[in-house]
Amino acid sequence: MQQHGSSHNVSATTLGHDITKKSGKHRIDATNLLGSMEESQRLLVERMSISDSVLTRENSLDFHPKNSNWSHFEGCTPALSLSPSKHKSFDNLHQLTTLSEEEDGEDFLWSEPPISAREKDVHEYTDKALQNRVQQSSIDVIRDFNAKIMPSKLIMVRHGQSEGNVDEELYSKIPDNAMRLTKLGWEMARMAGKALREQLPEGETIHFVVSPYTRTVETFHGIASAWCDPQEFNHIKNRNKRLKAWYSRLMESGLTWHEDPRIREQDFGNYQDPTIIRKAKGERYKFGTFYYRFPHGESASDVFDRVSTFLDSLWRSFESGRAQNYVLVTHGISIRVFLARYFRYSIDQFNLLANPQNCEMVILGHNGQGRLHLDGRCELELKRRTAKDFEGKEEHTNGTDEKSETIIVGYKKYERLRTVPPQHVRPRKVRMCFDDDEAS
Repeated sequence: MQQHGSSHNVSATTLGHDITKKSGKHRIDATNLLGSMEESQRLLVERMSISDSVLTRENSLDFHPKNSNWSHFEGCTPALSLSPSKHKSFDNLHQLTTLSEEEDGEDFLWSEPPISAREKDVHEYTDKALQNRVQQSSIDVIRDFNAKIMPSKLIMVRHGQSEGNVDEELYSKIPDNAMRLTKLGWEMARMAGKALREQLPEGETIHFVVSPYTRTVETFHGIASAWCDPQEFNHIKNRNKRLKAWYSRLMESGLTWHEDPRIREQDFGNYQDPTIIRKAKGERYKFGTFYYRFPHGESASDVFDRVSTFLDSLWRSFESGRAQNYVLVTHGISIRVFLARYFRYSIDQFNLLANPQNCEMVILGHNGQGRLHLDGRCELELKRRTAKDFEGKEEHTNGTDEKSETIIVGYKKYERLRTVPPQHVRPRKVRMCFDDDEAS
């Protein structure tokens, strides 16, 4: 199995080796530049490259209001915000403490990264012009490289309605990973496939990364039917040969795929007692959604760790030029964690996110400069047809005598992510000192 290093290792490798090979006409020979510098200067370049790389910027500036991504959340536009034009440098404490409220920004933990003694020497003795030239060169090279490898779109889709979504008692006797789609779940998946095909330019290649759970693989099959319906191969009696023929046709249409267990569902334990799970789901809002660990299962922070390593692998897949568009067929928790990891949401922001609905799609688009931005979400509109709608008709639902069913109207697009009801939000209360009673 492939080893998954840290995200910092990825960016450092990219700067030292791969960028100079792939950055095209704007290429700057970073290797020769680095080789001509003293050790202290190379440390400076490496520090800047790590700070500015797309997927690994994790210094304290990420938590500044202008980087906080509050615009992603429904109903969560902050009252105060520091625009880039107001992002000043301050020479002394007096300037910092005399800011107006507008300049001060939101209540975020924000400070400049600490500078080691060795780095301090670099700042004091390295020629300022060289620093500026190296920094701008590093930014330009990385931006150009990222712009070349980034897919046009990255779309995350939650699985369709599963048997467990309809009847939670099934978890006590069927493993979570074996839950199948319901009839409505299959219809959702097929509708998602049609919507995806409309969103993606005709002729562009698509790579799917699929959670290995039964319901997500079945959702992928439902989505893929928009490109080629497997029923076209019903004349082939042998199921394995029929599946192979269908897969071959999909690949001819520009679709590729692979499974990755790191984007699987959050583990709630093995066979689940529905009563215990319902109680636990109520407790997690009081305890903290991100940190709450289910009995014999995982917390969201555990999922965050494995999705982080998946993100490293996904970046390497972008670098390989495997496809022009990527689709992740996964679970609600994995989508929320992916967004938190990529956009560097704070834990408080993560706790605000509502779980996506069945077959809801979250769309990230390439901004043309090597970064993905939130391009909205698409949610299925469902309608319940009652007995009144069936008056004078002979049709029934699912072969039963009950004249009611849920039908899919279509997809509706929203600009922002759904948030949980206010009563489920438990903000952190952090004191500045022992006597800071206002935080209680």
